[in-house]
Amino acid sequence: MDATLRDLLHDLGSDNGMERKRARETVVLVGDPAAPHVRSLLGSGDKKLRWEAAKTLAAMVDPSSLPVLIDLLRDHESDLRWIAADGLIALGPRVVVPLLESLLAAPPVKGQGEMAARVLRKLAADNDVLAGIVAPVVDVLKEPDPVVLQPRVSQALSDLSRVTGELPEL
Repeated sequence: MDATLRDLLHDLGSDNGMERKRARETVVLVGDPAAPHVRSLLGSGDKKLRWEAAKTLAAMVDPSSLPVLIDLLRDHESDLRWIAADGLIALGPRVVVPLLESLLAAPPVKGQGEMAARVLRKLAADNDVLAGIVAPVVDVLKEPDPVVLQPRVSQALSDLSRVTGELPEL
């Protein structure tokens, strides 16, 4: 790793807010080469550093960070969940299928359903087809009951596959 990038990543943990902001904005400009290093900071025990790393990833709009941002929706810190949702929204509709699949993979934890609903609502706001497909999922995400949620998510994934031409109409 280049010394300048190493210094910038270190500065993300600074006690000086302006220094952190400068480092974050500069790391965003570095782009893809910095993304793996920024993602690694999410494992830190320092809440401030984790926040800066999440904020940086969200601003980078880096598709390779999609799985990490989806995982952050499960974080115990609500502000990190919110930032992750912002990052997913910035990535656009490509996040819908992986986000829905994550809801099938494990029952949503506290706050995850709410943030997943926020992402889906925002991404579907300008797309009537997508809105119709994800609405039944969004309707139950505030208080997600796996018995109700799983069939709705499965149906949404099936409908999305048909829309994108991956599955023949039954």
